[in-house]
This record gives sequence, structure tokens and C-alpha cells, in this order.
Amino acid sequence: MEKIKIEYGEGIIENSLKNKGSFFISTMPEPWALIKDKIDVSPKKVIFVESMEEEKIRKLEKSIPEVSFVLGIGGGSAIDFAKYVGWKRNLPLITVPSIVSVDAPVTKEVAIRKNGRVRYIGNILPEKILIDFSLIKKAPLRLNRSGIGDIISIHTALFDWEIAFRRGKEKYDEKIAQKAKELLLTVENNLKEIREVTNRGIKLLMDLFLKANKLCWEFGNSRPEEGSEHFFAYNMEYLTGKHFLHGELVCLGVVIMSYLQKNEPEKIIRILKEVGVHFKPEEIDSSREEVLKSLNLLRNYVKEEGLPYSIINEIKDTKVIKEVVDFVSSI
Repeated sequence: MEKIKIEYGEGIIENSLKNKGSFFISTMPEPWALIKDKIDVSPKKVIFVESMEEEKIRKLEKSIPEVSFVLGIGGGSAIDFAKYVGWKRNLPLITVPSIVSVDAPVTKEVAIRKNGRVRYIGNILPEKILIDFSLIKKAPLRLNRSGIGDIISIHTALFDWEIAFRRGKEKYDEKIAQKAKELLLTVENNLKEIREVTNRGIKLLMDLFLKANKLCWEFGNSRPEEGSEHFFAYNMEYLTGKHFLHGELVCLGVVIMSYLQKNEPEKIIRILKEVGVHFKPEEIDSSREEVLKSLNLLRNYVKEEGLPYSIINEIKDTKVIKEVVDFVSSI
């Protein structure tokens, strides 16, 4: 497994770009406005990433001139497009997350959309990740708190993995599963730091992203941290055509699936409320009707996408689906 170099500090971006050659920047308007005056060297091109639809990013990539390296500044989409260009052109990559809302900065794959459905392509890691505490803290608390989603998902993902193993659907690694459970315990012991987005809380989430992805690399796929909660999130995006904040939507998925799994949903709700994460449908620009539709069509989606076995495959009674939607609506 390749080692990722992460630098933490205040105002650390400027020195990291000196003597690196020509570069292109993948970003978004908000983080770029905060950082552009701090970059002394002019990029050859700056692109604001609005979508990761396959056809759109192909065209965008072709519009970029020849450069020596790629710089990604922003959230998940900006980082993913920077990874895409670096992968396609075999160029060095530096990423500067402006929020810690998703594990994209530390994953090898690039999350794209093809006809509205999530696809993972590519194989690239940044040569360096720059975590500028002051930049991240300028983002709304809501965005950074949602980073808990790609860690708390371990709670339901491990349950799904065990179900699949018991049904003879796939292999299981007890040591990796135990290490993943330890990451959940770390989250529970640091809820205040994550909620308040302290330097320690920011570093903690990045460390947890790294450790979770290391477990996935060791096992050979994302089973230790991705299960029915992510499948629900992917289907919601596909059906609604909306661009949700990933961590919040995954957190809603964890609440729903932990209820269906009979796997301590009250504990998950307590954790999310204590961190201050938005996860109720009305809080994340969704509705009861959208959630109900997504759950009713989820078995078909999982089958069509060839996704791993999970609690979704075990739920066949529509009454149970309505019951869980009622539960979420009552929170």
C-alpha cells in the first residue's frame, strides 16, 4: 500500500507550490475565493467543477493545457476531478481539501456519475495532501461535521458483511472487521472535537479516513466501510437527480439500515445528534416521499448494479419499509 504524505498547519499551501512547474487547478468558487490571493504562482487554468458526469468531465479534461502537475482545492467533486486529470495524464497530484466532509482525498478511485449512477474508476493517490486548518475552519460547521458519515458507515457496513458471510456470499476477515470497529470507538470518544471542528477534530477525521481506507486496501475492496447505507445514498441521488452532501445522506442511510438490521439505531441517532449532523430528510433537502420511493426500489437498484449482499436483500416486506420511514419521520 502506497503511503500518503499529509501535511497539517496554517498557511502551508504557498510554500508547497514553489518550484513545482506549471499546474492546473480543480476547485469551486467558495474555496478559490479564500485561497487565490495566497498563491503566488499563476496556474495555467482554473476550472470550477459543477458535475462529475462522465461526458462532462471528459470534455473538461480535454480543455486543460499541458501542465507539470495537478492541484485540487475544495470538496469531493473538486478533489475527484483533480484525481481524474492526474490519473488520465499520469501527472503528480496535490490535494487541498477545503472541508473534511468525505474520504475522497485519501481514496485511490475517482467517483464519477454515468447516467446518474455512481461509478468508481481510476487508480491514483496524491503525492501530498495539504490540510490547512484555517481554510477548513472557514467552511460552515455543517459541511465539516458531515465527515463522520464515511466512518459511522462502518456500523452498518460490518453488519451487512457478516450477513453476506453467513449466507455464504463472500469471505470475511475478523481481524480487519475488529480494526474497523476500533475506528468507530475512536469516533464515539471524540464527538465534541468533531462537532466543534477543532484542529484535533479535523486531524482525527483525516486519520480515520486513512485508516478506514487502509483496511479496504488490505481486504481488497470497500466492504469494511461501505454497505447498504451507501447503496441507499447512491440510489437516492440516482432517483432524485439531486446533489446531496455525501456525508449527510450516508448518515441518513446509516440510521435507516441500522433500524432494519435491528442494530442499535438509537445509539447512532444519539451520536449524530451529539455531533450536530443533519440527517433527517427535511434537513438535507429531501422528503419522506423520496426516501420511501428509494427504499421501495432499492432491491432492484442493488440487483441492477451488482452490489454486494446486504440487509437490503433480506427485506421483502413493504410494511417494514414503511415502518422504517415512519421511524425516521418521528425522530
